[in-house]
Amino acid sequence: MKKENRGEITFRRITDPLAAPMTSLLPLYTSAFPPVERRDAGQLARVIARREAFFFNAIWSGEELSGLFAYWRLRDFYYLEHLAIFAPLRGQGIGHRALSLIADLLPGTRLLEVEPPDAPLPARRVAYYRRHGYEVLDKAYAQPPYDGRRPPFPLWIMGNCRPPRLSEHLARVKQEVYADNENI
Repeated sequence: MKKENRGEITFRRITDPLAAPMTSLLPLYTSAFPPVERRDAGQLARVIARREAFFFNAIWSGEELSGLFAYWRLRDFYYLEHLAIFAPLRGQGIGHRALSLIADLLPGTRLLEVEPPDAPLPARRVAYYRRHGYEVLDKAYAQPPYDGRRPPFPLWIMGNCRPPRLSEHLARVKQEVYADNENI
């Protein structure tokens, strides 16, 4: 039987890419997301250190480092870039409690990208976010490459609401999150 982890969920922002939690979080980041859906380690370090709108957080459940949550504050909405829980801690409600805390801390419009549900794992992710109040807003979205060299990658956009200016929000995501990534 799995041990339940019911510690209070907190986020601790990391602004120094050499901070102690990064030695554990970087392997989680690289294993939880395929290369096309994440930055390389050097680029991630530069974004953490240089971009005020980017929040790279360690997720703590009580005193246990449990995962990571990265998001962007983009004027009038939030773009949720990455959420991952360490494999041994999955299924203990930490992700659920983290999403509840996200809803409390980031009021208003929240957008995120997910893979189309054409395989079991992406289908579970879409269903998971739906259970937490997100809906599919755009099935024709193409994620720009993080490295500026790969072709755009087809993803879906989900959100906790349908903003009236969704196309403007997505243009801002492309401009702020993906533009000029090689020169950060």
